[in-house]
Amino acid sequence: MSQPTFDIPTGAVNGVNRIFYVPVDYKSGSVQVWVNGLLHVRHGQNGWSEMGGRKIQMHEAPKSGDYLTVYYIPIV
Repeated sequence: MSQPTFDIPTGAVNGVNRIFYVPVDYKSGSVQVWVNGLLHVRHGQNGWSEMGGRKIQMHEAPKSGDYLTVYYIPIV
């Protein structure tokens, strides 16, 4: 099994974009999303959804200047 990792997802942080990608496919249920160092819960207005593969969708677009990190278990 792969070791959990933190990565900075790709995708524009511009107050409009809600779709972000990690570098490799992740294990379903292993994802945590952090915005500006704060863990965001999966459900709710500030939440996010696993879209499968490498894709994550935020429920609200992060604002310009926000810093996103994603914790997950990669599938290798």
